[in-house]
Amino acid sequence: MNELQLEVNLRRGQLLEARENYQSRIDLGADDRDYVYLTGEVGKQSRFPLPYDRKATLADAMFAQADGVTVETGDVSQIYVLRASSDPREFGAVTAWHLDARNAANYALSTKFELRPDDIVFVAQQPITKWNRAVAQVVPSLISVTNAATN
Repeated sequence: MNELQLEVNLRRGQLLEARENYQSRIDLGADDRDYVYLTGEVGKQSRFPLPYDRKATLADAMFAQADGVTVETGDVSQIYVLRASSDPREFGAVTAWHLDARNAANYALSTKFELRPDDIVFVAQQPITKWNRAVAQVVPSLISVTNAATN
């Protein structure tokens, strides 16, 4: 009985060490993972690690990792998934899928759209956001020119 308990303890120690080593690899970023990239007007631009031995959908990436579309600046009618061709003869070829989520029922499609490694999820900005950002870049220079002219 003591030998059996010794074997169990040795095996448990080996498994614990393997688990700790694996967790260290994940923590240090040394684990070979596939990612989807989230950019544009999302809550948090980031890369979404695809789960091991499971499928991930557009909804998983948008709401688990990126905090969804930025309400103030994002255009829900302009959500894209960009996928580069895996064929080396088609270098630079990209396929784009468009999701118009102005109708909330279309969000249901995002739970069915399967993501693949190196996909890019892009959310465009609202037209008013473009204008607002352009004005925000011009106004500080106008203020400094006005201050310089009055001095």
